[in-house]
Amino acid sequence: MGIVGAWTMTKAKDRKNALDSLFASGPMSPMGASGAVQRPRLSSGAIGAAEINLIKDERDKLKEELKQLSSKVEGSAQIVELDTQKVLPSFIADRMEVAFDPAFEALKESISETGQQVPILVRPAPKQEGCYQIAYGHRRWRACQALGIAVKGTIRELTDEELLIAQGQENHERKDLSFIETCLFVRRLAQDYPQSLIVKAIGKDKSLVSKYRRLAETVPELYLRSIGPAPKIGRPRWEELASFFQNGLLPEAYQSAVDKSIESEAFVQAASDDRFVMLLQLLQKLKSDGDPQENKSKKEKAESKAFELPKSWSKIDSVAVKSSETTTSFTINHRQTPGLKEFLLDQLPELLQQFDDKAQKN
Repeated sequence: MGIVGAWTMTKAKDRKNALDSLFASGPMSPMGASGAVQRPRLSSGAIGAAEINLIKDERDKLKEELKQLSSKVEGSAQIVELDTQKVLPSFIADRMEVAFDPAFEALKESISETGQQVPILVRPAPKQEGCYQIAYGHRRWRACQALGIAVKGTIRELTDEELLIAQGQENHERKDLSFIETCLFVRRLAQDYPQSLIVKAIGKDKSLVSKYRRLAETVPELYLRSIGPAPKIGRPRWEELASFFQNGLLPEAYQSAVDKSIESEAFVQAASDDRFVMLLQLLQKLKSDGDPQENKSKKEKAESKAFELPKSWSKIDSVAVKSSETTTSFTINHRQTPGLKEFLLDQLPELLQQFDDKAQKN
């Protein structure tokens, strides 16, 4: 699990006390690190100067935090080395994986240079003997996997509920998940667990938990995953995006344009926050432009209404006629009788000649 943001000593102490009170200390089961498999590493050639600066910034943030966390866990429980291939993730995911994550790259670089300073928390895997399941520390585990080294951890006997509470508290007390990742975590928990457990896991009241769940249920996960974690996008803008969906669906008139956008190279190559902005701006534009079918219907109604005759007008088939003492006006509805205007203009000279001939005879 990545380590993002700065902690104060007070927060670290509070979290330690909370977790100590939740889980009674028990005997630890040591396990060797033999058999670790070398994992492929991200090609440095694919990372540009801007990404390198992001990684450096995240690494600097890690240094102070690691010192504080190291002192917190020192002596509190036995720390063992675990084969990363025998460690399994939590049964409920709490993160979206992205192609490039500066915080993860910074963590991996820090572990490579100075070693893993903070252990992960695991329990014996319920259905796989000799394996362990993570409560928290997924990014540390993934970093050690990528580096081909054992991961340091503490082992505790945890129920499913205790594991989820520990997982949620670790992430949310450190504010380590983005807003939409929190919403998805709440939604997944809500499928099998009561609201009281979710409240404990993320440290929010019931009303806010309900809002998180509703938002994650409103926007289909396909779109959420297409956007990604969007760490800089908060609740108000996500709620604005969700307002375009009804019962988990976009208006039919929007669907084609949205699908085309999220499949475009520009969208796929953009950063997660930028993908969110691109999709929101597209939906705003579609709304301002209106439904093409609806606009066509409105236009037809307006034209029909514009051709409604005042009481002073009469009508001969599709031609409106208005007469006064000095003039007569003819109005043709081009939509109702296409081509009539051209026909009448073509016939008008002959009609005028016929009128003159008749007038001369009289």
